[in-house]
Amino acid sequence: KEPKEPKEPKEPKKEAPKAKAAPTEVAPKEEKAPKKLSKKELKAQAKVEKKAAKLAAKEATKAFKAERKARKAAMKRGDLSEGDMLEAGWEERGARSAIRRNVEVWGFALKSVLKTVKARKKGDAEATREAAETIRDGLLRLGPTFVKLGQVVSTRTDVLPKEFCDVLKTLQDDVPGFSGKRAKEIVAKELGKPIEEVFSDFDETPLAAASLGQVHRATLKDGRKVAVKVQRAGLKELFDVDLKNLKKLATLLDSVDPKSDGADRDWAGIYDESAVLLYREIDYLNEARNAARFQQDFADYDWVKVPDCYLEYSTPRVLTMEFVPSFKLTDIPRVEKEGLDKKVLAKRTADAFLRQIIETGYFHCDPHPGNLATNEKGQLVYYDFGMMNDLKPNVREGFREFCTALFEGGPLISEIELSRNAKRLVSGVEKMGVLASGADRLAVEKLARFFMRSFKNTQLGKSTGNIKETLGADLQTLTDDKGGSVFRFPSTFTFIFRSFASIDGIGKGLDSEYDISKLSQPFIEAFIDTEAAAKAGGEFAKNLGAVGKLTGLNFQDVNTAVTSPRRIKYLEDTMRAMEDGSLKIRVRSLENEQSLNRLALQQGNMQNLLAASLLLNTAIVVPFALPTYALYAAAAACAAQAAQGFLNVKIYDKKQKRYLSKSFADAGEEAGNDA
Repeated sequence: KEPKEPKEPKEPKKEAPKAKAAPTEVAPKEEKAPKKLSKKELKAQAKVEKKAAKLAAKEATKAFKAERKARKAAMKRGDLSEGDMLEAGWEERGARSAIRRNVEVWGFALKSVLKTVKARKKGDAEATREAAETIRDGLLRLGPTFVKLGQVVSTRTDVLPKEFCDVLKTLQDDVPGFSGKRAKEIVAKELGKPIEEVFSDFDETPLAAASLGQVHRATLKDGRKVAVKVQRAGLKELFDVDLKNLKKLATLLDSVDPKSDGADRDWAGIYDESAVLLYREIDYLNEARNAARFQQDFADYDWVKVPDCYLEYSTPRVLTMEFVPSFKLTDIPRVEKEGLDKKVLAKRTADAFLRQIIETGYFHCDPHPGNLATNEKGQLVYYDFGMMNDLKPNVREGFREFCTALFEGGPLISEIELSRNAKRLVSGVEKMGVLASGADRLAVEKLARFFMRSFKNTQLGKSTGNIKETLGADLQTLTDDKGGSVFRFPSTFTFIFRSFASIDGIGKGLDSEYDISKLSQPFIEAFIDTEAAAKAGGEFAKNLGAVGKLTGLNFQDVNTAVTSPRRIKYLEDTMRAMEDGSLKIRVRSLENEQSLNRLALQQGNMQNLLAASLLLNTAIVVPFALPTYALYAAAAACAAQAAQGFLNVKIYDKKQKRYLSKSFADAGEEAGNDA
């Protein structure tokens, strides 16, 4: 047989590529419920956690003590600045217990009261100033909350003597700053990145320092010049403890304030509004929003400059804003060197303030010389928008009505127009909440007419008569015990007074003849014309007003001519009512009212004396011991009330005598002779 031929190797079969299967979703495995721990295991776990927390607290306390020890050593060597030492003290106080902080605060309050009373007894200006400086230094030691309190009350000359206000004003722009190294650490921590990644340059020397923070100059990576505001550490913790003490103090002041001057000061209300503004002030993002709103309000005024805020480089504790070079309005040599008109600058401060209070109702609460400056162009440069306030609608409307009534008619207003405006002024005051709704309007209107005439005379350079000779009896009805709450001062007015005091001080420094009441006259008149035009038909009434200024014929004159027939008809109706006997006339006799008040006091005394006599006689007759003691006690109580009543009558007579005298000096001499 022939051999078989070898078979050729078979080619491997090419398999067709398989289609990829769609990924199938794998159902998540159900997690097993955690195993329930037994009571013994739970107890052991809680014990471990408690031990860990205690250990962490111990380590934190140890680190804090080591840091404090290092700071004390640095203080002794003189390595720490005054600002660093001050802030170190604030941080240490913030870490203390609430009880220890309370003791420190109330101890300072008692020391301040004793110091003030001692200075008053001496009656020496030097002693008063020394007491004020002691209080200022104590406020600095206690921390930012009390520094802010000092700043707020430094403008309230109706609450504190002038010497105290002058010393406490130094707290507005003379607070030591902390080190630039610490500021850079805070900025880096807040922005979440090294400071070199955000800024190409950061000046460690602060431009300015205040109670809540300080400002450093820097340059962004894109070349923009900025100012970086850095907040001090531990502010909220201090606020939380301190505001509780201040609330107690406000409640105490409300209870002990005699309010004998007829003014119902709402200390609790002042505290509430101050606390809200204080917490808002330490939120720098809120400050950026305030700055944007204020900038919008003055968008049409090229002589007002508000720095832009850069929110992408800002946090609640760091605010990056446009760097606007400026100098203080109180730096008169620099103002003169730049060739700026001081009178124009003074007028602009008044106009900007009036626009905020009257037109927009949104105002800067703290425009002291550190926050209100000027530049080479003569613009007003505003800083620090943390403390802003928005007037409530009723306060805004009432204030507008008050200003309109006060300034309308000018200095040469007639007595008829003055009386009419006085009623409008009182309505505005009542709308604002300054005047109690049940107050004696006749007496208040007489008081308003007197002060309005005094204001007009001051504008004309004339003197005004003595208020006691004109309003002695009416003034007494507004300040006696029965009407002791006639005038109230809403908490918002604390910040209006503060703002006004700062603006007035800056204006008088620029212009010795500065008088905000005179500068207000043209502003209010323009505002009145605008409001009247808006109510009367807009553009037509505005054009009519312009024609009136040229011809002497104004809209009010036309209105008077048109409405005169109706007024004549009103007089005719009044005369007919008098003939018919249907007219009712209200007449007051202050002397009779005062006599009736005195008679009511005496009648109460007689009733108490009769009751005491009756109870005493009954006690003598009753043979049992227990009822006898009860009757003796009741008789003693009635006798004490009678004694207090006689004292009230004596006080009432002295007060009436004081208001019947022709001057306050005479009243003081008479009171001294009585004593």
